[in-house]
Amino acid sequence: MKLNLKKINYHKWIPSRFSSFQAKLLIAFLVATLLPLTLVALVSYHVSYNLARDRITNSALMSDEQLIFQLNSRLNQTENVADTIQYQMYAFEHSSPDQVGTMQALTSMRSNISLYKSTFDFFHIYVFLKPEQTGADEGIYFFSTDKLFNYGISESELHSIGSSSLWLLKKNTTLPRVISASKRSANTLLCFRALQDKSSNVLEYAYCIALDCDEFSRYLQTSASDTAISSYILTPQGQIAAHSDSSRNQTWISDSIKQMFLENTNSFFKDNDIYYNCRTLDNGWLHITEIPENYIKSNTQVLIKTLLITVIISLPLTIFIVILFSRKLTSRIAALSYAMESFHLGHDPEHLSIITLPHPADASNYDEIDNLGITFEDMQHTIAQNLKSIVSLSINEERLKYQLLQSQINPHFLYNILGTIRTCQALGKLDIADQMLTNLTAFYRLTLRKSKELIPIKDELEIARLYLEMEKLCHKDNLNWEINAEDGIENFTICKFTLQPFLENSILHGLSADTPEVFISIQVLYGDDTVVISIEDNGAGMSPETLEQLRYAIDNKVINYEKHFGISNVSARISNPLYGNGSVRIDSHPGNGTYVTIEFQQMEDTDEENNDCR
Repeated sequence: MKLNLKKINYHKWIPSRFSSFQAKLLIAFLVATLLPLTLVALVSYHVSYNLARDRITNSALMSDEQLIFQLNSRLNQTENVADTIQYQMYAFEHSSPDQVGTMQALTSMRSNISLYKSTFDFFHIYVFLKPEQTGADEGIYFFSTDKLFNYGISESELHSIGSSSLWLLKKNTTLPRVISASKRSANTLLCFRALQDKSSNVLEYAYCIALDCDEFSRYLQTSASDTAISSYILTPQGQIAAHSDSSRNQTWISDSIKQMFLENTNSFFKDNDIYYNCRTLDNGWLHITEIPENYIKSNTQVLIKTLLITVIISLPLTIFIVILFSRKLTSRIAALSYAMESFHLGHDPEHLSIITLPHPADASNYDEIDNLGITFEDMQHTIAQNLKSIVSLSINEERLKYQLLQSQINPHFLYNILGTIRTCQALGKLDIADQMLTNLTAFYRLTLRKSKELIPIKDELEIARLYLEMEKLCHKDNLNWEINAEDGIENFTICKFTLQPFLENSILHGLSADTPEVFISIQVLYGDDTVVISIEDNGAGMSPETLEQLRYAIDNKVINYEKHFGISNVSARISNPLYGNGSVRIDSHPGNGTYVTIEFQQMEDTDEENNDCR
């Protein structure tokens, strides 16, 4: 299993401009200011929007009430005139049967109709008589029933009128030619009345009062407080009779919209961002008022602009005040921070300098920061007095521990090699034993020449190579290896005899009946300010129980002189803070080899004669 040597540095993601205390204090003040300000702005906008919505809708509803009253008054006025004409038609039908009496009744009725038309400003009044009746071809107010169906009423509607009125919408109703008027035709609302003989179903007469749709459009336009608000009169069939925008007169709405109005008659409701006020007129038609939600929002633009201006003005002012009042506070904290950063506990306490901080001369004016600075000065004096003896004792203790471990592993290694040489001599392999003695001589010449605790990595790799050469002589062609190191990394230092115990275990425990040949790979790589050495073999591996025991010894720095002595010894030495503060990790599976990772801090070998850690 390969180990990912690349570590993630999360600190590089934090912008350096926000690392100072003053910047954090500024951000804290801004957050503490902007969050309430934003919350107030949102609440204010929500409240203002609701107030604007209620104000606009209430105003529209009040205007609608006045408009509906005006429309109903006009419709009821028309109904009353129709009732009057109904009475006169009854008198006309029962007038003297002679021609003189009929003409007098006809003349009287025409005068009354003309009076009604001019007095109540109707577009026109049409009376339909039976073709054989006197006056049916008069052509001004009286017409034959044969022409009745040219005015938009169907025969079925005519038979269903009864005693009530029938309101219809007719497009391009024309005036008789003999009537002098500026407007010869118009879209009209017609109020029909008719009388039929119930026994014979013969139409006795009919009449209708025509109202100009533009008149109702003017009512709607006057009532609408803004062009964004639409107001219109809708027939039961879904046709717009009159609209505040006269260009939409005589247009149709969709069946789904019409059904929505029928389901919400005489109510105020909202659908698809539009508020509707749907009311029934006295003639059974609907009056609809539409208020778009965008119109309500547009009335809150002034408040939104005011809130934005407030934020824009208050933000720089807040920043200025925070900077002004925090500069003195942060400057003292920055001085204290710089003093603490400048104070280092090194290995040379003789040159430890005492860093002082400015503070008021009068002790009664001290605050918490001043007391902290004085405490820091006192701490430096105390450390300066005790550091020399503490560091000296600590270094001596660590050196004694290291030398003890080093002295333990050298005889252990020598015992194993001499045992191998003795075995070769007993088997008559004198040439191999001789070559091993030669390599052992070179091996100890190199190790004894390097008398320091830490040696360059290149020397440790040479020691490892000599050891592998000696082992290969015993195992013929069953052992092979490769050693690779990144450029420049060989100049860093490492504890002596770090690699040999792991190589010994790879050979001793790796060779088996199932793995007669062992290949060992040694890689020396750069880590994150560390050196990473991996030792991988394809040997027999180790059982989970053995691996667990070995990991326990490494993690707890337990040196067992009967089991895993070499590896636990290396782990104890390399984890020492004075010699790399490193770690050892082992992974192994039976039949799949063993993978060892040794990682320790990068320590420069700048002086060949002074490369140990004093």
